[in-house]
Amino acid sequence: MCSSWIFCAALAWLLVASPTPLTGAEKLAGELERLDGHRVSITPDGYVIEDIAGEGKPVVGVIERRGDHLVLTDRGGVSHRLTGVLARPRIAGPGYKVWALGPITGRPPDLVLTPRRLGVLAPPRRGAPPAVSR
Repeated sequence: MCSSWIFCAALAWLLVASPTPLTGAEKLAGELERLDGHRVSITPDGYVIEDIAGEGKPVVGVIERRGDHLVLTDRGGVSHRLTGVLARPRIAGPGYKVWALGPITGRPPDLVLTPRRLGVLAPPRRGAPPAVSR
């Protein structure tokens, strides 16, 4: 995966600044580069993050804005309202695909995640409508 932070930074810049749309394989490769050093399993549908830095399996999904809150919604449609110091749009705003580790409280559909660690896997897609729901 990433052999140095310079390589990772250059790859991330290319993924964001690329003038041509990325293929599915290129997007997947970019996300896997960002997970270098963590335990990841490759699946027919992409990948599953098994462990982040020995701290367990994160919640993975896309951030959207709901009213005044940021919400992380996973592939299964389960939403977690984000709270705490890492729940800020300047860290990862609507449309970003992220992983997050932290305590989860509440019961569906009112789950609350207070991330103690958060990592960006992919920026919002170019041309995609804003990730906002009511």
